[in-house]
Amino acid sequence: MIIDSHVHVGTFPSIESAGQFLSTVPDVVAFRTRHRALYERFVHEEAADNGETLIADMNKFGIDRAIVQGRPGITNDFVARIAARYPDRLIPIAVPTPWPTPVDDPRDEEKMMSPKAVAGELERCISDLGMIGAGEIFVRRLTRTLQPEDIADDLAPMMDVLARRGMSVQIPTAWTQLPGGLFYGDPIWVDEVANRYPSVPIILTKMGRGIDHCFENCLAVAMRNENVHLEISGSSSAHARRALQTIGPTRLLFGTDWSPVWRFVRTPEPVVSKAIRIVEEATNDLDVRERLFSATAQILYGVSSFRGDVA
Repeated sequence: MIIDSHVHVGTFPSIESAGQFLSTVPDVVAFRTRHRALYERFVHEEAADNGETLIADMNKFGIDRAIVQGRPGITNDFVARIAARYPDRLIPIAVPTPWPTPVDDPRDEEKMMSPKAVAGELERCISDLGMIGAGEIFVRRLTRTLQPEDIADDLAPMMDVLARRGMSVQIPTAWTQLPGGLFYGDPIWVDEVANRYPSVPIILTKMGRGIDHCFENCLAVAMRNENVHLEISGSSSAHARRALQTIGPTRLLFGTDWSPVWRFVRTPEPVVSKAIRIVEEATNDLDVRERLFSATAQILYGVSSFRGDVA
């Protein structure tokens, strides 16, 4: 069984038309600058359901279930509707701090959310939409501070909801193709949050994206806090092996970062097969592979052992 703990759903017509430009990782990273007009067009378009495309890729690569969340321009309600169409395959989590669109100014105070508002949105997603945790939060949406203690203060209302509900949160590491917020991709500040909320599982997604500095800080935070987990999408087999040796397999998760943009990457290989290869190259131990591919996600998200029917 394979559970993909990191998937983004929802798309737009302009993104679907961009596939011809996005065959490699550098293509995706440079999408905003090379094809700016096309990149920004989706903010004026109506969101589209790409659940069928996701399910087809899951079937193609042998993924049984996926933990799904939104992306820029996609609301939590839209994610819930997509997941509801495939209840045996897709499990929705909330993004209580919406990611900016390409035309957003990261300095725009009107786009900021109060810590109380973030907690309220998360509570709504759990109570009304049936979501089972928090996905990748956009930290800059609710704080401007660079001090770890002050960041933890601003995250406190959201973390209180998760602690009370017994749910986890994903925090992205390294870079995104969106402008701004790069400072928060260095996860060293997460140490303060993890220390204050030892009962809340914190998942550092992409565990540094193969960048040694970011990975080392992911590992340092995980070593100090047993509630911190690392997710392997966008990383490397060398980093996965190091993480296995340092914190063991019980706190590593399989993920692909599949999204309407990343799904187009095919050179040298698709993001899903790359993530599978990272696990397979990191260890020959079948029990450890099982832990990474599914067992840890089953524990964190309460996912059953159901195996989806593959078309």
